[in-house]
Amino acid sequence: MNPFARAIYRTGQVRHALWPRINAAELASVCEVLSDGTAALFYAMEKRDQRHGLEVTRRLRESGATGQELLAAALLHDCGKGPVPVWLRVLKVASPGTLRRLAREGGGWRGAAFRLQEHASIGARLATAAGAGALTVRLIEGRVEPGEEPLQALLLSADDAS
Repeated sequence: MNPFARAIYRTGQVRHALWPRINAAELASVCEVLSDGTAALFYAMEKRDQRHGLEVTRRLRESGATGQELLAAALLHDCGKGPVPVWLRVLKVASPGTLRRLAREGGGWRGAAFRLQEHASIGARLATAAGAGALTVRLIEGRVEPGEEPLQALLLSADDAS
């Protein structure tokens, strides 16, 4: 992607992070994919992460993906982030090394940086506790078994495009 197109894309991401919109039909569609426990995990996510999960799911469906555990992973893959200020999200993209150096387990903005840095493993633990299937958990954590790599690639591609 050329630098101008990348700047436009990133500007759109910031706009969507600041003012996410989700309609009732999109929220209702979550229950078609997730169980009660995992749906509760989705509804506990920040609205911007819900919006992103719905967008990743839409992209997967448009590509023909129908697997329930893959779609569940799309909805929940950012559930480990918790509340994270937009400026930290921007820092992660602009300077991942700086974010890594600032991140500390605990509260405050350093804790938010830690969650942002470690959200895949945190999310996998949360999804397990909420009753997600084993494949969903592996996809969230990014530690798939042999033969599951194509599903991980689909998820990453849809995530990167959203």
